[in-house]
Amino acid sequence: MQTRRSPLLLLPAFAITAGVFGSAMLLLFSYSAYTFRDGQLTEEVSFLAWQKFFTESFYWGVVGNTLQLALGVTAVALLIGYPTAYALTKVRSQKLLVAAYIIIFSPLLVSVVVRVYGWLLILSDTGVVNQALMGLGLIDEPIRLIFNNNGVIIALVHILLPFMIFPILSVLLQFDHAQREAANDLGANRLQTFLRVVLPMSLPGVVAGAQIVFTLAISAFVTPAILGGGKVQVLSRHIWFNVVDVNWPLAAVEAIVLLVLALGALAIFDLAARSL
Repeated sequence: MQTRRSPLLLLPAFAITAGVFGSAMLLLFSYSAYTFRDGQLTEEVSFLAWQKFFTESFYWGVVGNTLQLALGVTAVALLIGYPTAYALTKVRSQKLLVAAYIIIFSPLLVSVVVRVYGWLLILSDTGVVNQALMGLGLIDEPIRLIFNNNGVIIALVHILLPFMIFPILSVLLQFDHAQREAANDLGANRLQTFLRVVLPMSLPGVVAGAQIVFTLAISAFVTPAILGGGKVQVLSRHIWFNVVDVNWPLAAVEAIVLLVLALGALAIFDLAARSL
């Protein structure tokens, strides 16, 4: 009886959440049907914003760059985050482990604007990175690391890396070491044990981390706006500018498209998690 009643306890929270979300989506869709003409917003129903978005190649380029940026951030975060999470499972010193957790969490303790401006100073032509590379004689002139996708990816990886590390770490900490010992007893070396035992067992954490990082990266606004210098075109930035310009129909269309992309990514990651 108690098991049957348990789902009923979720109904109030579900009804409130679904009601607010559904109402917001209906309002957003209604705004997308209005007409923006000669700098004025009218309530004339025309769906011109939808036509403009899907027929002009510029907006397809913005969608493509948004996806490319989010995928790039997710890939780099995974390449850095997995070895970091794996290394943390090998740390035996409690003090060293706490220090590592603090360092990993530290980006989340600082304002996003402060972090972005910090990276702006570090990655600029006269910043620490370029000056160090030129001082070592590795480059003759500064590398362009800001006002392009490279700087945005670096900053977003720094910000979102904890969201990749800790899902993977939580899975690795639950790993049964008896399976590794069994693989060693059967003649597998360390690399074979990792590829055939540890890595497959940790894939749910990889999928969860990638899911979180991708959805946060695809909707990032401050980092692409500042480090991109107006040259990195992403949907979130265009939504903001269209809202400021009172072009709410186009902003609504872009917001709906961004939501669909995020939900589509979540669905794909969910299918990947179920197939593991």
